Amino acid sequence: MSEIKENKYVEEVKQNGSNQPENLCCTCQTGPTTITNESQCKEQCCRPKTIICQDIREAKCIPALIDRIYDYVCLESEQTRCAKDKTFEIIWAGTENWNDLVGKEVCINTITLQYDCLGIQNGNIETEIGLNQTVLLNYDPCSQCSNPTCQQINTEYNGSIPCAGKGCCENGRTRKVCQSDIIPDSCFLYIIVEGTAGCIPFKAQYLVDNLAKVDGSGLGFKYVDFFGQVCLPDDRKKVNLRATFDVCVSVPCVAPKGAIKNITPVEPVQPVEPPVHDAVMMARVPLYSADYGFDANIFASLLVTEKLYVVVKDEVAVYTTPNTLSCTNGGFTFNCKTE
Repeated sequence: MSEIKENKYVEEVKQNGSNQPENLCCTCQTGPTTITNESQCKEQCCRPKTIICQDIREAKCIPALIDRIYDYVCLESEQTRCAKDKTFEIIWAGTENWNDLVGKEVCINTITLQYDCLGIQNGNIETEIGLNQTVLLNYDPCSQCSNPTCQQINTEYNGSIPCAGKGCCENGRTRKVCQSDIIPDSCFLYIIVEGTAGCIPFKAQYLVDNLAKVDGSGLGFKYVDFFGQVCLPDDRKKVNLRATFDVCVSVPCVAPKGAIKNITPVEPVQPVEPPVHDAVMMARVPLYSADYGFDANIFASLLVTEKLYVVVKDEVAVYTTPNTLSCTNGGFTFNCKTE
């Protein structure tokens, strides 16, 4: 068959009266091939994966082992504090000669809080259940502050406790919960104020190095205690406890106690650098403190909220439709295609 085709090809060439077939080089290409793609490295907003349920008549019942919330309580602790005689450092002024600020009375217009993270400083939290059971809730490493210099700050804790139920309750039995000496903390919390000194606009900052510390650059908040009541199952040998904390700081007022003056420059605990803070923060907070400032009282409030979950393992039967989850690489596209 191959020889027949070649002979036929020769015949066609002779009939055309040419030594070369027509359009022989129409698809020839000279030079390198260039492929240009838009960069797909930029991180974008995304949504949790959802699926479209198929016909319910195709669903199958399968067994599953799940973590079920048996009970949970929301506990709150709020306190206020007047931190006295705190020195704010001038970081920007609407004049080239900052010495013009000295002696001018201060008027504050806006107050801004800026921080890396807020949370709890404790490595573990001693939790008393009932009157004679104590469990240590240990911090969850996944909840540590994202700033590597503040990894002692956490927001989630886990632990487990054996149940001492006697089976006399059909479902569960209430137990008192008591926690004490929980230490709220912050990572690079700046109180930034804007206002005028005389008629000159300025911006000043105060770095809080500890929410609970009284002296130095602390705000002097007290340690936090919680108490409440949870329902524990009466027919289980063990339950898991999970605590999540939310820390909120508010500063409604900064009251200047005098005019702007010369102060001794003090470097922050950690200079603000681009790898840690973005360009917007760099524009607000300088690398080193200024030589001018003023004393003020800081009126602040602290709200610490805890959600304490009682979690049990349950064997359940769930309805599901097979082959409904589609697996992707997360959104990258490629030039090379597979047949």
